[in-house]
Amino acid sequence: KTDKPVIVFDRGVETDCAVTFIHPIGGFAWGIDTSKFLIDNLDKGDKVVALRILPGVDVLEQRWAAADKLFNEAGIEVVDYFTEGDPAEIKKVVSDELAKGDVQGIWMDAGDGAVSAVEAFEDAGKDYPVMTGEDELSFLRKWKDTGMTALAPVYTNFQWRTPLLAAEKIFKGEEVPTEWVLPQSPITAEDLDEYLERNKGMPDGHYAKFGGEDMAGFPQVWQDRVIP
Repeated sequence: KTDKPVIVFDRGVETDCAVTFIHPIGGFAWGIDTSKFLIDNLDKGDKVVALRILPGVDVLEQRWAAADKLFNEAGIEVVDYFTEGDPAEIKKVVSDELAKGDVQGIWMDAGDGAVSAVEAFEDAGKDYPVMTGEDELSFLRKWKDTGMTALAPVYTNFQWRTPLLAAEKIFKGEEVPTEWVLPQSPITAEDLDEYLERNKGMPDGHYAKFGGEDMAGFPQVWQDRVIP
């Protein structure tokens, strides 16, 4: 009604007024990628501890629904816990499970606190698990240091920059797709070094596939907390 362009991103809404809807492929894709990786690297009957953040969050529930289905079909034993992403709780949960017996895999619906899960194995003197975390640098650096078998799924952080690019295009009169679907290809062992190098000097909480390495002043202005 305002005759202004509307851009919807991340979560969809019930409207047909948007010029473009920008979103990643989605939670089911995350769940499929991560569970398949674990299944391909584990044996039937192996145990996976699934670390979930919160119940009732749409994209997290989708990730878990897809993963749980594939784990069950593959005969993987899986137990899941809600941790609120608290590193101390994550470490406690994994340590308790290791005290009960061997754990071969760790699955996460988001990578917050992934390093704490790895540290639980170190503290217990156990072999590293096959693990999926996220593209947060803390996890990528731990992965590199340990040489563990891992995968870093991505929920394209670039989606929060893309609406600004879309607005720029719209006001220039350039065409944008009605539905702008962003890729979310995981970081694998083959490209781990590349993404560590691209984001060299950034803090542990930074997400490696944010897609802004070409922005002016990167990474210095972020390190100095100065906006150009």
